[in-house]
Amino acid sequence: PSRRAAWPPVLILGGSPLQVPMIQAARRLGLRSLVVDANPHVPGAELADEFACVSTTDVDGLLALTRNRELSGVTSVGTDRPVRAIAAVAQAHGLPAVSPQTAAMATDKALMLQAVARAGVRHPRFALATNLEELREAVAHVGLPCIVKPLDSSGSRGVVQVDSEAELPRALEYALAPSKEATVIVEELLVGREISCEVLCVDGVYHVIATTDKDTTGAPHFIETGHTQPAALDEATLAAAHALVAECLSAVDMHFGPAHVEMMLTDSGPTLIEFGCRLPGDFVSSHVVPGSTGIDLVGLVLRQACGEHIEVPPSSGRAAAIRFLVAPEGVLRAFHGVEQARALPGVDAVITLAEPGEPITPLHSSTDRLG
Repeated sequence: PSRRAAWPPVLILGGSPLQVPMIQAARRLGLRSLVVDANPHVPGAELADEFACVSTTDVDGLLALTRNRELSGVTSVGTDRPVRAIAAVAQAHGLPAVSPQTAAMATDKALMLQAVARAGVRHPRFALATNLEELREAVAHVGLPCIVKPLDSSGSRGVVQVDSEAELPRALEYALAPSKEATVIVEELLVGREISCEVLCVDGVYHVIATTDKDTTGAPHFIETGHTQPAALDEATLAAAHALVAECLSAVDMHFGPAHVEMMLTDSGPTLIEFGCRLPGDFVSSHVVPGSTGIDLVGLVLRQACGEHIEVPPSSGRAAAIRFLVAPEGVLRAFHGVEQARALPGVDAVITLAEPGEPITPLHSSTDRLG
């Protein structure tokens, strides 16, 4: 760590609670951190060695901020939003990252599905729409029931299952609300069991660090309520899942860094849902992966982003899980039993995500969970 202290800072995009483990890992590794966020009151602002109030998606602003400075690397954790900015800053500074072209395909669901379709990867039928008339045509092509979602969001924002024609006007409005794009994507509803693969690509080799079984709220919005590692898979399914990972990532020319690949285990085999060229969110990178594998995934990604040669250590072969706290609608008064829960054997962390006095709303995105 002492030699790294003389290095220029690593740029970490975002200062939200999700990014805190990355900022802490930088400190642990002896790296200086330059953290940016549009909100100056995020927890990462205080933890950073240096903080600047710039949006994680403002490519021009980030290029201007770093134009006359050296950086050791540029990275982030758990969100698709900064992936394009990471690629642009890395390219400008000659730092390792995915290319801007790969970043574009990994953050636009239409470009992603078009790329995997060209490569012959198993994926849902899909079509695009910008208005109600086009949406009706898209649904006629894809079939009902189907999923309508924005091109560019993560954390289940704007995702809705549609079972009848009558639901289309509301679905269009719902999917467009969180999006910067004026287009929605309609996808075949895949039936089966959802898993994800947490991947680190080193020297062009795709290492599946962990497989994750997912619990979701199901239709209509599919909010994730839990993750369990390792996913309970037989050898043949595991091999097919690993093959799908390599196929879909090479389809977008992704040969460096972390990826989070979501797939459905259908009757006819694993089928891609979507992927991100980034670490998983939901405390999976920071807590679940280290718990189940003993691997410091966030630290490895940080070191790789700074140009260090890394090797993926073998997994400890343990198991880990996270469950999100939800409650009926109302007002949150208090959390009880947090300290008792923390004291239980096998409990790694108890994390509250809401403050007393906040209204409890139905689950429409990951941000609505309480802890």
